[in-house]
Amino acid sequence: MRTKARGLLAALAVVAMVITMAAGASAATKSAVIDVKSVTGVPVPVSFTMNQIREAIGVDFAANWDSLRVEDSAGNLIPFQLDDVDLSGGVSRVDELAFLAAGPVKIVVSDEAPEAKPSFDAAFEVEPAETGGFVVRALDGLLIANVSKYATVDLVSFRGAEHKYARDIGMIRYAGFPYSTYWYDQNLDRHEEKTTFEEPVRIVKSAALPTGPVRATVVAQTASDLFPGLRQSVVVSIYKTGEVRVNNRLVTAGYSDLTKLFTMCGGVMGDVEDARHILPVFRWTDWADELGMKSEEYWAELGVITRVDGQPYITFADARGPKPAWWGASYLFCSPERWRTNFSAGLGVGVAECLMDVPEVPADLVDKLKMDHWHLEGEWRTGPFRWIAGEIVDFRAKSGIKVDIIPDMNEGDWPVHMIPGDSVERVNYYLLYEAPDAPSAIRYLESRYAELAGVVIK
Repeated sequence: MRTKARGLLAALAVVAMVITMAAGASAATKSAVIDVKSVTGVPVPVSFTMNQIREAIGVDFAANWDSLRVEDSAGNLIPFQLDDVDLSGGVSRVDELAFLAAGPVKIVVSDEAPEAKPSFDAAFEVEPAETGGFVVRALDGLLIANVSKYATVDLVSFRGAEHKYARDIGMIRYAGFPYSTYWYDQNLDRHEEKTTFEEPVRIVKSAALPTGPVRATVVAQTASDLFPGLRQSVVVSIYKTGEVRVNNRLVTAGYSDLTKLFTMCGGVMGDVEDARHILPVFRWTDWADELGMKSEEYWAELGVITRVDGQPYITFADARGPKPAWWGASYLFCSPERWRTNFSAGLGVGVAECLMDVPEVPADLVDKLKMDHWHLEGEWRTGPFRWIAGEIVDFRAKSGIKVDIIPDMNEGDWPVHMIPGDSVERVNYYLLYEAPDAPSAIRYLESRYAELAGVVIK
């Protein structure tokens, strides 16, 4: 009997060990490394879609997303949040994981549910506004923003000082031929131009998401009734660092012939008298090309070039920009660059726009005219501008430069012909920042841009 009992106990021990090993074998973890460079000392906003994280971890791994953690290089937990940006009510491929990092971090997931999910204190308070939309307040007093039901942002307070820092961040300006039958008989019909508020666009969905430890996010999905099928999905996230990330996605479910499709903001430091507009020199300025000059030479002749650490920058008083070659904009038909800012030396404060996807400048003039442009005409605009000025040809002719383009809209076939499924997506950051003077502002923005653009998931 003792021998049998010993044998039974041994067998039970083996079974228990096998069960324990099997249980241990089933608890697997996977991780993805996020490379974050810290130059300014300010934590860097990081945001990835769940699809990006899933691909980095491995699509074959059965991750339990409740187990997700974000850790620094020492293994310490970093506050994070998961935002339901498509308003689906569950975790989807487009939802965004957001956190702040000052160096490399690791995203870790397991295939088992955790005993408890980490929780963090919210960094913002979001309240409904009396006029509609939301008022977003950083609990540390850093900033206050008014966010409309269209998910456009007005920055109204920074470190307790109220100013019109920026308005309508995330707004779109669109124009074209909504009654066009160009696809059928080459007839464009009449031209219309609208903005988010002027039509106004129809709200399909709009919501402020639950606040987290990193950012406050407002989402809006809208549709144009004037341009059938033109839809906008905008995700605006206000970070506790004083930066606003705007993900603007425009898609058409119909046929559209457009001349403008701008994402934009307006009134940047509009009530600050000494605000100066500063940006890296355009790689392409059509006004310079018309004269057979390089872009830097053109702006130098206008007396608006400043050098910082040997690099040239365009800088001028925002209220009275340099005289344009033609039309009334401070600049247009120019290449989009890394960033542009309005900076007040009196306040020691600036507001900047950082473009996360800077396009290459093509060699061909027609391709340049068809690429996205930067405009400054009261509003900061990014996008295609297909209203081709006759001056583009005429001024070149005066300089002895021959070009083979036809400015006429119909004959030159300049509209953007969008068909169902075509989309445009732009991600911009808008920065509230402090600096003692313009050279310091430039140095900060170059470093901050390198941080924002340098985030890589491995």
